[in-house]
Amino acid sequence: MKLKTTGLGVAIFAVALLLRAAWVLLRWSKTGAAFEFPDEELHWQLARNLVNEGALVSDAGRYAARMPVYPLFLALFAWAGETGILIARLAQALLGALTTWIVYSFANKALGRRAALVAGALVCLDPYTIFFTNLLLTEVLFIFFAVTLTACAWPLITDPAKAPRAAAWSVAVFGAAAIMTRPSAVGWVLLLWIVLWLFDSTRVRATRRLALYLAVMIVCLLPWGLRNHFVIGAPAWLSTNGGVTLYDAQGPQADGGSNQAFLNELPQLAGLGEVRRDRELRRLAIEQMRSNPTRVLRLAWVKFRRTWNPVPNVSDYRGGITGLASAAFTAVTLLLAFVGLFRTLGKKNSDAAKPHRLRRLHLLLWLPVIYFTLVHCVFIGSLRYRVPLMPFIEIAAATAFWEKRGQELLTRRC
Repeated sequence: MKLKTTGLGVAIFAVALLLRAAWVLLRWSKTGAAFEFPDEELHWQLARNLVNEGALVSDAGRYAARMPVYPLFLALFAWAGETGILIARLAQALLGALTTWIVYSFANKALGRRAALVAGALVCLDPYTIFFTNLLLTEVLFIFFAVTLTACAWPLITDPAKAPRAAAWSVAVFGAAAIMTRPSAVGWVLLLWIVLWLFDSTRVRATRRLALYLAVMIVCLLPWGLRNHFVIGAPAWLSTNGGVTLYDAQGPQADGGSNQAFLNELPQLAGLGEVRRDRELRRLAIEQMRSNPTRVLRLAWVKFRRTWNPVPNVSDYRGGITGLASAAFTAVTLLLAFVGLFRTLGKKNSDAAKPHRLRRLHLLLWLPVIYFTLVHCVFIGSLRYRVPLMPFIEIAAATAFWEKRGQELLTRRC
């Protein structure tokens, strides 16, 4: 049985790698090193300047425009020039395949082989994660960190007394890595750590582990904050982009999508450094929100629909077979996820054969989904911000295929 399970995991990894690498090579044959989105260019600038000039800075002179982990990842390939862009995309294909294997392994431990096969197949074939493999955006790396963090948290929430020490260290490291990749993750990571603390009945052990998580996060953030203090005059523990994105989402020009033309149009921003500009835009955005709270709620609904739109928001990808396949995949996956959730919480499954671990699994899976959905009801709403949530939805969808005998698997493996 173990050899068969291992073989399935390797097969899913291989198919995932093949699909993602094929997509990267196909796009390379058509567009070469060209970027589709401005954020790609910014990330590559940061990596290229770090390699060529020894400074993590954009061409426009911004030192803390983004968190450092993803530009550091790209810096591994920036020395190769334009060819490095292809290598970086292929490296993301490998990361995406590794994520698929981690999902399969995690689901196999939590749910059994049949459900694991469903979870692994859904992540493997997810058209959005395949599409984003070719983009130099944070999605692929962040998904890897987020999924690994959740998988490592599993033994800590199901059986804290028997959880290996490596699990706690992994939760600490991958939690910090997620924050250092995407600053918006800080709330989710802290909530996850609090959940793990609450589910550990031994308060001394739980508090010791929580202290470890916080200590690792501080150790990781401290060099970044000190570096920013010396080069831009403020710690900027996360980035100097929070005010920009909040104004983009809540300013008088906001419509739910992103359009940062205001950076060149607002006269009060002229001559401001990146820290002061970020603070000024945050102040203006909060003033706008306070003056018209009804508009904030109206925009939240627009952003929610943009984030969970079954078809791409970009018109170039919305029609034809692409839009149809995307909508069908999203709809089926969400339907199965809710079936799994209701099956877990429903009266028919409330007997002794229903393991409490399954409910804890759903808690782990839906926590980031709810958190990031709410975040992007305030900030910009986009299908892009749903992509990192889909592996959690896809594992939740696999719970619809959990069988009663999964009780034995859960007890034996967890």
